[in-house]
Amino acid sequence: MTRVMRRTALVAIALLVAAAASAQEVRVVTSGGFTEAYKQLAPRFERDTRIKVISGFGASMGATPDAIPNRLKRGEPIDVIILASPGLETLIKDGMVDASTRVDLVRSLIAMAVKTGAPKPDISTLEAFKRTLLAAKSIGSSDSASGVYLRSELFPRLGVADQIRNKSKVIEAFERVGDAVARGDVEIGFQQVSELKPVPGITIVGPLPEGAQQVTIFAAAIPKGAKNAEAARRLIQFLSSPAVAPVVEQTGLEPIRRQGGPERPSASVLTGAIDIHLHSAPDSRERSVDAIEAAQQAKARGMRAVVLKNHYEYTSGLAYIVGKQVPGIEVFGGVDLNLTVGGMNPAAVEYMAATTGARGRLVWMSTFDAENQVRFSKENRPFVSVSKNGQLLQATKDVIASIAKHNLVLATGHVSSEEGLMLVREAKRQGVQRIVITHAMNDPIRMSVAQMQEAAKLGAFIEFVGGNIGDADGNARMDRFADAIKKIGPQFCILSSDLGQKGNPLPTDGFAAFLDAMKARGLGDPDIDRMARRNPAQLLGLGSGTN
Repeated sequence: MTRVMRRTALVAIALLVAAAASAQEVRVVTSGGFTEAYKQLAPRFERDTRIKVISGFGASMGATPDAIPNRLKRGEPIDVIILASPGLETLIKDGMVDASTRVDLVRSLIAMAVKTGAPKPDISTLEAFKRTLLAAKSIGSSDSASGVYLRSELFPRLGVADQIRNKSKVIEAFERVGDAVARGDVEIGFQQVSELKPVPGITIVGPLPEGAQQVTIFAAAIPKGAKNAEAARRLIQFLSSPAVAPVVEQTGLEPIRRQGGPERPSASVLTGAIDIHLHSAPDSRERSVDAIEAAQQAKARGMRAVVLKNHYEYTSGLAYIVGKQVPGIEVFGGVDLNLTVGGMNPAAVEYMAATTGARGRLVWMSTFDAENQVRFSKENRPFVSVSKNGQLLQATKDVIASIAKHNLVLATGHVSSEEGLMLVREAKRQGVQRIVITHAMNDPIRMSVAQMQEAAKLGAFIEFVGGNIGDADGNARMDRFADAIKKIGPQFCILSSDLGQKGNPLPTDGFAAFLDAMKARGLGDPDIDRMARRNPAQLLGLGSGTN
């Protein structure tokens, strides 16, 4: 009996020792973008906490066995994953990761590299970048986040996908694109800056130019079923702390500032952003900038695109001219169906669709001349109607048919909230693919949250405009917007400036302040990325902007 008890005690002690050892281990798998920073920081975490880090490496997505999603599907024991935001969002959606554990760590840019000693092609502008792609003998990109973006979105948007397909090579996740460039397997290669920097034998030409660049957020999270969640939380807290920021920055990444952390310049908040609601001169109203200045300022802040709006005349032709004068940023326009273009006039839509350059994208269903606006303002003057007795007019339906025919964007303008929903329903019935509810909570629309939720369910994006957030109602308005966005869901929302009026902040300054205000009210970097980059890109037919 004594022998049995002794043996039982020894087994129990062995199990306790094993459990204690397991409790001092944390298993991590990180994708390439964060790998170099992780390799420098993991030993420091081990030294400070005495928790052993067992490391693995794999792509954020893709078919290779080591890719993080495939590891989780096989049931590998993992406590922390670090990967690109789109990959993580898929894992959360599939129920493999607890969304509440997500912490965004860094922003990352895509760069181009050549073999050391080789000529450095010009990629300083979008046009120069396109010429470089066409002239290159061979092109390499990763099978993970950056490569997926290049092949599925950027190259098709530039119109070069077919021309470069036969000379393009996907570099599997078991090696870096830079290694293929150094060997001479490909002439030019693209990957995250942080993945190219440590590779010997290559020269980084630079990041992608404005209009082509996409910011990738790398985040950490804890998979469901993690065996050491407490150690995982400690590691994530360490990797996201201000103390490690200098190490992270040296690897070519930008740490994401957290509330209470040291201030960082907010200029980068506009990198890759798209403003679908920008007013500029020439106009019959006083404006703070002309269209060329607006595009130059947006380009200087790293923005991807702007949409020029004028209440009374077409901006499609203006956008074409501005785009030629300011290369490196996408410039679009539209037509606002006010009285000056004939009101609900399908011929106006047809004319815009045929304008040189095809830069017309949005059709606003009347704004300052809308019946709802005129009645709201208690004015006695002619107006543009979209409906009568609760039914859309035939002219309105004809306009919607033209929008569908040319795959344009229907923007609801200043119609009433009820009319806005009627427009969305008819647009979906006629096959319109892209719809936005123009500044839904502003006067004179004043949509309720329930109405905005219904519009989103029907397939429309909901626009929120910053305007001058420093005015008397600014703080309260930002509170209302943030609360509504959280109830609707950022995946259905678009943020824009609605600036350019004389006396208000410049569009870029006001837009940046608006995005910062939303972040300060609990909307995270992934939310801002979706509402200021990916959703407007999808609306304009530029692709979702995912990385």
